[in-house]
Amino acid sequence: MTGQTIQTLINTFTPTGGDVDALLELQRDEIEKLREKATETGWLGNALYRAADGSRLVIVTSFRSKEAKEKWAGSPEFAAHLKRIEPLVAHVDSMPVSMVGAFSGRREDPSLRLAVITGSTRDGRFADKPASWIARKAVQRGFDVQEIDLRDVNLPFFGDPPATDVQRQAVDSFRARIAEFDAYLFTVAEYNHGPTAVLKNALDHAEWRRKPAGLIGYGGVGGARAVEHVRGIAAELEMVSMQTAVHINFADYLTVSKGEKQLSDFAHLDRSADKMLDQLLWWGRSLRTARSALSDGQVGA
Repeated sequence: MTGQTIQTLINTFTPTGGDVDALLELQRDEIEKLREKATETGWLGNALYRAADGSRLVIVTSFRSKEAKEKWAGSPEFAAHLKRIEPLVAHVDSMPVSMVGAFSGRREDPSLRLAVITGSTRDGRFADKPASWIARKAVQRGFDVQEIDLRDVNLPFFGDPPATDVQRQAVDSFRARIAEFDAYLFTVAEYNHGPTAVLKNALDHAEWRRKPAGLIGYGGVGGARAVEHVRGIAAELEMVSMQTAVHINFADYLTVSKGEKQLSDFAHLDRSADKMLDQLLWWGRSLRTARSALSDGQVGA
């Protein structure tokens, strides 16, 4: 399993004939046209800026990993996009950057390290859609986000004696990786009134204690039964599950699965996600402070 670090590009466009407005309008149309396909490859979002003198357009683009950026850059959709904007672009400068800090007028804590864990591995799964959606929202809220797809983790069933050396190494790597984070978000598919076996197995394999967890359920009744099941597991693992969860009901699930809408089109889901992220920020910071005090010997275990 390889780490996924957010990749950001700052693209500065000089428009043909100085017509920034025409280029801006075209780029907005292109974003809407390509949103679904780009999201599938790992695009997280664009921020558009106009230079103060009105001469250039700046677009800041983020991808969830280097592989995602390269996949999109090599796609036929991106090639077609470049051809469509070419007549309006005289020159473009592109600079890759990595965040090394963020500061404001008041002292801020370092960004919380958040793992977004895709909790289903079956073919034709829905889980990657809410995972990508919530990852984008979390980045916008200032989390340092990495996505972990359990499809990429070769974990044996917990306690299974026939586990191979490769699987045992995968377990050690997974445990070390999970320990790096301050908070977690899980996608929770509901099958037969419960969560997936692969998610339960992953929870059994690692150390999660004294850290917060957000849950995004989908399926019958918005995955509520599976979410409540995971809450019970989280409590036993000494995690703090957020009071607010995101529940994607079956009607919304079908609409998104058919490509008729995006999760971001549903105001009620956005509200739940924003509230959950608010709680995750508060609990993440509070528990990080408490863990730090514990490691310094200020609080009894």
